[in-house]
Amino acid sequence: MQNKATELFSDWADIGKDEGMAEAHSPAVNQILEQALSGNKSHFNFIDAGCGNGWVVRKVREMPLCLSACGIDGAKGMIENARRIDPGGDYHLADLLSWSPTVKAELIFSMEVFYYFKSPEELTRHIVDNWLAPSGRLIIGIDHYTGNPDSHSWPEDLNVHMTLKDADEWIQLFRDAGLSSCTTSKANVSKKFPGTLVVSGDLIV
Repeated sequence: MQNKATELFSDWADIGKDEGMAEAHSPAVNQILEQALSGNKSHFNFIDAGCGNGWVVRKVREMPLCLSACGIDGAKGMIENARRIDPGGDYHLADLLSWSPTVKAELIFSMEVFYYFKSPEELTRHIVDNWLAPSGRLIIGIDHYTGNPDSHSWPEDLNVHMTLKDADEWIQLFRDAGLSSCTTSKANVSKKFPGTLVVSGDLIV
């Protein structure tokens, strides 16, 4: 029987691995946020889908144009750490497939989350229909994809389900969910790493 990703990450949070994850993801996340907000001059609400210990929520909340920033995660240990670090923050322990915000967001971000779902299509549609404000943007970063061969063993290594897709399949998935201006790019590319795959789409209504 495979492990649940939320239980695995909760265990990691309990032993402090969330801090290492944040540090490892930081270069890619910084580039993704820069891309997402490039040229933006409007105030925005922000949601981090799979927020871990909330470090991105806290980072974005400090931006002058950010009206609100909240995080949601299905891993109990991660949310407990987020609330401990930031008692006044807005963090939700919930299933991403059933949770909906009270205020829709102009920017929804996710790092290393979508491929853990057996149907990332269902998750994307739910977010577009229930989380994303008109003219809003969904942008995600993923390291487990066809173009990163080193990641192909991760499901077996961790005994956790992961959905493997290539860049074109992710683009089509975003389009099928109702997003426009869909693009892919790479973040944090190096000689040893093909980069985090960044998928972005806008809700044009």
